[in-house]
Amino acid sequence: MTTPWTVTARPSRSRRMLAAAVSATAAAGLGLTTVGAGAAQAEDGAMIVPASGRITGNPSGYCSSGNAHEGFDIAAPAGTTVVAAADGKVRQADYASSPGHRVVIDHAGGWETRYLHLSSKSVRTGQTVTKGQVIGKVGSTGNSTGNHLHFQVERNDAVIRSSSLLNDFRCGSTVSRGKAITYSFPGLPGGSSSSSNPNYPKLRKGDRGNDVKRLQVHLTTAGHKVTADGSFGSATDAAVKAFQKKIGTKADGVVGPKTWGALETAPAKGTKLRQGSEGMEVKYLQRGINANLGTTMKVDGKFGSTTAAAVKRYQSLRGLTADAVVGPATWAKLKGGR
Repeated sequence: MTTPWTVTARPSRSRRMLAAAVSATAAAGLGLTTVGAGAAQAEDGAMIVPASGRITGNPSGYCSSGNAHEGFDIAAPAGTTVVAAADGKVRQADYASSPGHRVVIDHAGGWETRYLHLSSKSVRTGQTVTKGQVIGKVGSTGNSTGNHLHFQVERNDAVIRSSSLLNDFRCGSTVSRGKAITYSFPGLPGGSSSSSNPNYPKLRKGDRGNDVKRLQVHLTTAGHKVTADGSFGSATDAAVKAFQKKIGTKADGVVGPKTWGALETAPAKGTKLRQGSEGMEVKYLQRGINANLGTTMKVDGKFGSTTAAAVKRYQSLRGLTADAVVGPATWAKLKGGR
């Protein structure tokens, strides 16, 4: 979504940093809490660190054990302030047995951040938030062994495991709320310039239009007959959930990149493909990759260098061997919405 804005003259970076420092110092002298001070210092960053504390886990695993993990664990005292890492809209602000009190925020460019195990929430579902806005407090609710924030960064439903992101959250290091995260965040204001693919918008019950009609055609092809009327009603919601359940992914009725990818590749036989392959199976692959990664690769049925590069990127993000050979494991991820 593009927001109208007016261009105004901006002070130099050094003057902005000095102003922020002076503001923070003045506030400290008055005994005030400067939640926005860190965000102001980091205004050139697409995302900022949401809470201060020590890193005890990252997407490579828990720091002490190395076991599988999907987010950054920031250990901090109960009640420590948690802020939104970037502008966005709250998709979830609820409680569940494993994450405890959680807040999930959708951002531009297909980005999403998750904040789990909170002691309390300061926002509600559907609320628009700004970078640096308080959204909750650190806690140990749900499946947690101590006070910490589980902060998870995803794009198009895939957890980001890039080393350049992990560098900002090294095991044992201390992070500060409001500090700019150095990752590029393509498509997010303040990040690099690429954007998500508008051909695969996130859909849910209540939506209408041609994209919903296209979804309904895909569902029918996958064996879930619905009327292609362009209205995402109860029947379409039930069909989406049935499809998601069948492929073994989260059956929440929300059609995001992974569900789109699974629908696009559902008719594929799963033929082994590599650079030089041609035909309908390659088209299914290209559409599935486009849906998953938010790319606009040409769907021409020819497995060339562009397709190979996209496949390698997908395989890397899914923890597969990035060899550009589309075998059973890669097809299983695509067709399984994972």
